[in-house]
Amino acid sequence: MVGKEVEQMIATSALFAEYITSQQDEKIADTYTEDCRIMGPGQDVKFGKQAILDAIKALREIGVVTFDHGVNEGGVIDDDTGYTTGWFKAYRQDGTEIARGGDVCIWKKINGKYLCYVDCWKYDA
Repeated sequence: MVGKEVEQMIATSALFAEYITSQQDEKIADTYTEDCRIMGPGQDVKFGKQAILDAIKALREIGVVTFDHGVNEGGVIDDDTGYTTGWFKAYRQDGTEIARGGDVCIWKKINGKYLCYVDCWKYDA
């Protein structure tokens, strides 16, 4: 049985795909902590909400308009920290798949709400 903390992490991670698909890119940053870190393949670690917006801009530049995401598992590490592992697929306007891979997110509870603190992903070969 999944606890309410993990359910909240899963629901928040689902917003990422929803916001990409509905082109509400600014709202994506609201699902991350102010001091977040993103770790993309072959990239230096980037910090802060602007790094998230820059990553979304890069997705848009390669033609991503639709994004699917699912969570494989999640758990609580301590009173205000949790994790999820998942998968993603990104698509162009014509429906062709442009990227797929997996991700790990470390979540921090801020003011009673879980936000992504560390987002690390990889692309499938």
